[in-house]
Formats: sequence, C-alpha cells, structure tokens
Amino acid sequence: MIRSIQIIKKMDRIIGPFLLRILPKEPDKKKKVDHPKKILIIRPGGMGDAILLLPVLKAVSKKSKYTRIDILCEPRNQGVFHAVPFINNILSYKNLPDLISVFKKRYDIIIDTEQSHFLTAIVTRVLKADLKSGFRVNGRQKMYTMSVPYRHDVYEAESFWNLVSTTLNLKEPFSWGFPYFKQVKINPSDNIFKKKYVCLFPGATIDERLWPEERWVKVIDWLTQFGWSCVLLGGKKEIDQCRAIIQNCKTGNLTNLCGQLTILETTKVLENASLLLSTDSGILHLGVLSNVSTISLFGSGIAAKWAPKGNNHTVINKKLKCSPCTKFGTTLPCPNNYECMLRISSEDVVNAIQTRLK
Repeated sequence: MIRSIQIIKKMDRIIGPFLLRILPKEPDKKKKVDHPKKILIIRPGGMGDAILLLPVLKAVSKKSKYTRIDILCEPRNQGVFHAVPFINNILSYKNLPDLISVFKKRYDIIIDTEQSHFLTAIVTRVLKADLKSGFRVNGRQKMYTMSVPYRHDVYEAESFWNLVSTTLNLKEPFSWGFPYFKQVKINPSDNIFKKKYVCLFPGATIDERLWPEERWVKVIDWLTQFGWSCVLLGGKKEIDQCRAIIQNCKTGNLTNLCGQLTILETTKVLENASLLLSTDSGILHLGVLSNVSTISLFGSGIAAKWAPKGNNHTVINKKLKCSPCTKFGTTLPCPNNYECMLRISSEDVVNAIQTRLK
C-alpha cells in the first residue's frame, strides 16, 4: 500500500505540472447553481482528510434532501465514507466501472478537495459539470470555474468548510453536528462496555510521529493503578507494536483490539470511552468525530492544521524550532532523531490525563 502511494505521488509530481500546462483553462461560465441535485466530491488521500470532510458533507446533505452526494475516493479511505449514512454513491479511482460512470455522468457541481497534488484537478477539468471548484494552490485554479485559497494554519475541517460553503454559497460558519456514524452492534470478548476505559492508539503513518513504546507502557500502568481499563486500537500495521507494549505492561487490565475492528466498530468503542490518547493520526480524527475527549501528541505534523480544537481536547506539542516539518503530506527524514516526539515525557501525558479525567 505505502509503495503504491509513493508511486502515485511521484507520477503526480512528474506528469501533473506538464498536463496542467498543456490543458486549456476551464471556461469561466459564471453559472450559478442554486439548488444542486447532483454533487461529486473528489477526495483522494488517507483517513485523516476523509474523516475531517464528513462534517461538511453532513451539513450539505441536511441542507436539501434532494441533493445527492457522490464521492470519488481511494480504496484506503473508502471505509470512512461507508461508515456514514449521508453519502449516496462511493466510487473508487481503482475501479474501472466506477471511473466510467463518473465520466459518463454530468454533475451540477464538482468539488475537488485535494490540497496540492495535480491529478485530481486535471480529472476535474475533463469531467462534466456546470460548476467546478477547488483550492487555489500550485496553479490548479486553472482547472476550475472557481477556487478558494488554502492555508496551512487553518484547521483542516474548517478549510473544507470554506471551500464547500463558498462553492454552494452557504453563509453559516463551520460547526459540529454529532453524531456522524451509522449505528453498529459490537461485542468485544471481555465486554469492555461494562467498564470505564481509556482508548490508546500508539501507531503512526510515519516514524517521525511515533512515541516510544516504553512510554506508552508507563502511561498504561499508571492508568490501571487507578482503576481504569485500557483499550489498544489500531490496524494490521500496529499489531506488532501493540503486542510489544502489552508484553512490557505490568497490568492485566488491558484489552487489545488492534487489527480486530472495522472503522465503524472502532467509532462505537470510541463513543463509549472516557478518553482517547493518540498520536497525530486518522484514529485521532475518528475520535474527534466520535465526540470523545482526546489527548494528542504532536511533533512533525502541523498542529494548527490537524490538532483538534475546543475545550474537549488537549494537544501536547513541544514546538521545537525545527517543527512542524510536514508540508502537503510530505515529511523529510528527521535529522534530529525525532526530538520533537522524544521531548514529550510520560509525565507530560500523565499530567494531561489527570486533568482530563478529574
């Protein structure tokens, strides 16, 4: 999966600017679409962006019961969109029949929510719609009827709202509208729902965002001393990491659900938790939309863009001079031995948990 993503990004860097240069500009139709019935949202990328797009999509679907929302996405984020009830069609880039159906159809509005890469803008240009919009970055605005600026110091969900509300001429500011996810029944083996528990996600898509396993162990042992059950979450990628953490914990009051849950089942576990402790990750955003209190650990990632906002969330970030060092989804190899994450101590996290769980 990671290798495939790297290849696509490389193709985008090589082919994208050339195609952008040779394709004619999207005609300035200036057409106003007051009551769109068919909207296509283009959303490549991973879980994080997909999750933070959901509040916007729910708000749009509530505006009019006659508006149908289609999503053109990637296999790696399809599960996010399948977990909600307010999207009509979920279409994949890698499914040929899906692509053919998108090219055949005419939409009232197409919104490209990609922030920097070129290929989605080029796809938007060749599709049929009365109005096309996207972010004004890297010359991509040439492919749209209208565009809006994009900033790295704005919370990602609010950036999506700015794009969509400008396109649809919606006047209200961004706001949460819980709940977001479909209802699902889940029956964990030890019936964790009868206990008070804290969820922990120790994984990350890149090493620069990881926190040392021995510090997760210290936090878990501290929590269980005070009667809290701990639940480890994650996908297949985190299975070995979670096993290593469990082997070093002194407590038995620990449930490992890593690799066992769907995205929808994970939201159910999060909704019933007292707290989520997580790295900068898709699971963190899933926790925010599951309306659970969070503590998040930030280093290389842009906290202004990705960190949860509001009184329900605590962000631990040492704000070193060299961080954040991620831009448009790319993080260069760390020359400082991941110091931004290593500076976060177990005591920092325990103090934040004490405040949250009072």
